[in-house]
Amino acid sequence: MDIQPITKIKISKEKWLNQKVKYEDNTINKDLIEEMSLQTYEWINSKNDFHVIIDFDSFKSEFINLLYNKYLDE
Repeated sequence: MDIQPITKIKISKEKWLNQKVKYEDNTINKDLIEEMSLQTYEWINSKNDFHVIIDFDSFKSEFINLLYNKYLDE
């Protein structure tokens, strides 16, 4: 078994959310992700196939956690 060193430490969620978006002056990751979560939640609500059982704030929190855990763990 070969030991692999940890070469990159995962950034904290708050720091990640508050990072500025490249090529934008006043936009941070949190702004984009909140907009994405709102559009996704509205899309889900517009579909007759889905029955929404979660409020928007909980959905937004879970959505942020999903993105953070999926894309910053790689």
